[in-house]
Amino acid sequence: MNWIGSLPLLALVAASLPASSATAQSPAPDKVAAVKAALGVPAGALAPGCALGLFRGGKTELLLNDGYADVASARRINSDTQFYAASVSKQFTAAALMQLVVAGKVRLDDDVHRYLPDLPAYPDPLTIRNLLNMTGGVRDSLVLLQLDGIEPVSSATRAQALAEIFQQRDTKFTPGSAYDYTNGGYLMLSEVVEKVSGEKFESYVNSHVLKPLGMTRSFVMLGNRTTDANFARGYVMQDGKVTLTDDYPLFGGSGGLITTVNDLAKWYDDIDSGHKVWTAEITRLLTTPGRFTDGSPVRDHGQGPIYASALLIGPHWFHHTGAAGGFKTLFGYDREQRFGVAMLCNNGAYNPDKVADGVLAALDEGVPAVSEGAPPSSMDGRYGNPNLKAIYSLALTEQGGTVTITDRDGKPGVPQPLVRTGSGQYTGRGYTLAFDDNAKGFILAMPRVTLHFARLP
Repeated sequence: MNWIGSLPLLALVAASLPASSATAQSPAPDKVAAVKAALGVPAGALAPGCALGLFRGGKTELLLNDGYADVASARRINSDTQFYAASVSKQFTAAALMQLVVAGKVRLDDDVHRYLPDLPAYPDPLTIRNLLNMTGGVRDSLVLLQLDGIEPVSSATRAQALAEIFQQRDTKFTPGSAYDYTNGGYLMLSEVVEKVSGEKFESYVNSHVLKPLGMTRSFVMLGNRTTDANFARGYVMQDGKVTLTDDYPLFGGSGGLITTVNDLAKWYDDIDSGHKVWTAEITRLLTTPGRFTDGSPVRDHGQGPIYASALLIGPHWFHHTGAAGGFKTLFGYDREQRFGVAMLCNNGAYNPDKVADGVLAALDEGVPAVSEGAPPSSMDGRYGNPNLKAIYSLALTEQGGTVTITDRDGKPGVPQPLVRTGSGQYTGRGYTLAFDDNAKGFILAMPRVTLHFARLP
């Protein structure tokens, strides 16, 4: 049945609102149609899709579902469909940890060995704060499982994943000096929660984070998938072909959360006004921007939002995405407009930031893009290397920019074009530039030569 652009769609939206959330005035039918189109689910096809929730001012503004939870049985997605949340789970781990911080049982600047004494001694201290902000250099537990031949990932146990972490004799770099996204750090944090609370991590989150908010269709797995009849399978859809790919870890910490859009509406409610879990102090702790040891903000290659405690902090939004086993997910909150977005998709080909930005643009009501971060122009400036006399001057844009090389005689050359290939990464004429995480320099790499350039006064 095609509800798009009709009053039945709005009736369906209103009927499916979560009981815990008041109802805002629904967008006009043409706006709803535009939002649906932005989700990019092929019309009339047996295809995976998304469950979407948009919230504003403490109320649910729109719930919209498109696509199939199970392609084989043609079972459609609705707002109560359970999805694997992937790395959106990390903010629930962080919230559980912060409850213990507020209770005085964990201190953020303690070495993790205080709580996990069986970890091998590392050359440098590794703090709880390092783990929260992805600056610890802990190797990724899921990759380590794969390297040790434990596949598929759904066959791995929590104990096996922890054993991989406890087998590591060092970290990838000095903690606090660089950013490196890793599932291993959040698995370690979940073990801290377990050791300090005296409860199984999954039981702790279910009892102390989910239950107080009435998130009754959400839980953290411990060894088993959901047995609920209304669950989503994970797929990848490319060139019209649908492939089942829903293999994911069945334990919590870095992932593990099963949830629904209606339950994420309750998560939004607590952030916005409930404050049972998101108390004032826990909110402050969770949204405090991460800092490297030198005081600069924690960013990937110096660009993008600042990483905090399982949240990417931008000028307006804090949010996080997830990707695993054919699932792409996102949850975010705009503090100024009290606007929230929850997106649970079972098409692994999606880019959740891009789809969410498209949804917000389709709504066309002045809500900024969720993927906001430091503009490339923040890297503009003069850079040098002590092995060269030349000065490299950068002027960067969202698409690329230019580099102007001033030679040893002080004569500037013709600006050379740069193409942006990723966050803080650019290609030029036979070389690449990759910015440091602290945004104070970049590495220029070309065949047979690699040099580091530092920002000049």
